[in-house]
Amino acid sequence: MFLLPWFTLFVIFVVYPFIYGIVISFYDHSYTQMTYIGLENYANIFRDDLFWIAVVATIKMASLIIIGSICFSLWVAFVLQGWSRKAQALGKLAFYLPSIVSQVALVIVWKWIFNPAFGLSASITNMLGIPPINWFGDVNLAIPLIAILVMSFNVSQPIIIFSAAINGIPEDLYEASEIDGATRGKQFWKITLPLLRPTLAFVTVTTTIASLQLFVVPYLLTGGGPQYGTTSILLLVYRNAFEYSRYGYASALGVVLFLITGIIAVIQFRLNRRDIQY
Repeated sequence: MFLLPWFTLFVIFVVYPFIYGIVISFYDHSYTQMTYIGLENYANIFRDDLFWIAVVATIKMASLIIIGSICFSLWVAFVLQGWSRKAQALGKLAFYLPSIVSQVALVIVWKWIFNPAFGLSASITNMLGIPPINWFGDVNLAIPLIAILVMSFNVSQPIIIFSAAINGIPEDLYEASEIDGATRGKQFWKITLPLLRPTLAFVTVTTTIASLQLFVVPYLLTGGGPQYGTTSILLLVYRNAFEYSRYGYASALGVVLFLITGIIAVIQFRLNRRDIQY
């Protein structure tokens, strides 16, 4: 019975909206009408050029975030392994702090830094005699900037998870490898990385799911521009629902995003199915 309040809230705020979203994806739903149209919303999605632009943009941003977050957090966790427990805690805290700061605040700081007229980057380019750079006016610059900003608060959890997993590896393995003359680099590739395979699989899946749901940063930083080059699928959902009042179409987009995320997660789990015990 003690689970009943939690379960009730879960049904009201998670299960019901999820099912209702699937249901209205089969309707032409707006403020004034709700007409059943079957699979027409889904057919329109795959005929919509903007959807495919959003898919490409989401994949580009998510790929940079996933690869960058995993590589950086794994490197930091491995470096922290050689520190004392107190130093490790301080290091984790330093990387965890950005994750508790509002994403809106981080975007405001980012926009000031890269403002081509009066930002920090503008001051540096002026000192170097370089013409002002419109960082958010070029999609080839905007996408990496979005990825770096997301990574700044996205690496905190992977660092803690990797660090805990590395600390759980028996020290005997490292001591034996040192006797055999193994360097830190060889220890990482031959001992640490193979034994982190289950943890790496978990972090990869969770980071992928989070990266495919980009919304706040591209919405506030670039508005999806330039030329829809940073429009994520979730941003497309938001605009269709709350700007164009196409609730049925937006729900269908949400279902498609859910399926894409689920398929990718299943593929990743299957590729990392082998479990390692130590």
